[in-house]
Amino acid sequence: MSYRLDLALPTSKTLRVVALAELDIAHTALASPGDRHIGVHSARKCFKRLRSLLLLARPGMPEPVFASLSSRIARIGKGLAAARDAHALLDALKTLERNTEPGLGERPIDGLRTWLQERRQAAERNLEKSSASDALQMLLDLRPRLARLVVYPDDFAPLSKGLESCYQDARRQFKAAFSSNDSNQLHQWRKGVQQHRRQMQLLTSCWPSELGARAQSARGLSQLLGDDHDIAMLMHLVSAPTMTFGDAEEVSGFRKRCKMRLKVLRKDAKVSGKRLFIEKPDPFVSRIRAYWTTAAVGALKPAVPPRQEDNVVAFGDVRSELANQTGRTGQN
Repeated sequence: MSYRLDLALPTSKTLRVVALAELDIAHTALASPGDRHIGVHSARKCFKRLRSLLLLARPGMPEPVFASLSSRIARIGKGLAAARDAHALLDALKTLERNTEPGLGERPIDGLRTWLQERRQAAERNLEKSSASDALQMLLDLRPRLARLVVYPDDFAPLSKGLESCYQDARRQFKAAFSSNDSNQLHQWRKGVQQHRRQMQLLTSCWPSELGARAQSARGLSQLLGDDHDIAMLMHLVSAPTMTFGDAEEVSGFRKRCKMRLKVLRKDAKVSGKRLFIEKPDPFVSRIRAYWTTAAVGALKPAVPPRQEDNVVAFGDVRSELANQTGRTGQN
């Protein structure tokens, strides 16, 4: 089951089908005894997709139900975050070395690499000991709740409102991030970009070429912002008073290296963000709603066709003519 809503199904039913499929993927990924890192990464992506789905459906749900489901999913993901975060920061360190001038802050990079490797090993031991099994149990507890997921009214109206709210939030986060140039604000905007990408995936069936392109653009932007967040985290670690990765000059060189990379990432992110969120919420959502309602009419599943032996033709004029011919044959 792909991560997209079925135009031919009632809204509540297709939301349940997609949500339960994501739950199954996450369960399989965590239950696999293979590469734990890959399994955790796959499961966490499922949780993010589930939360994006719930945000889309939120206007059609009782708020306590939405809050309960959303917090449960967040809690499962949080228990798996440590191992994945350490791995991501190690990847960011490698990327930083490739994309910035060598020689600036080499000692902090070596010290950070060793510290992050030890942190990842500790997180993976904890994952094997309890985190993975705890997450699997919470997934089982979550399943019957998602199986009862319904929205009212059972049509595109609540999804339309959810899409507008999320899109509007992402535009506001974009403006706040670049007016402050704050790493935390950029990280919040990244979450909004990720939600927009996944909601475009959910709605792709109504116009695959356009919404698929938007999803791809949002994916690229999210990757830029993810790299930005990881570099900012490395800067924070190397500057922490309790950490010692080098003397003041070496730390300063490392921070300079990070700032050079952040400047490039933020310039690219700003251009991509303007392009992706240039349209105001009302016309954007109106257009998507028109796509969905138009496509849904053509996607309705046909009624069960009549049996051949009934010898009934659907259109009145043709059926009358057939009856007349049958009558004339009987008279002859």
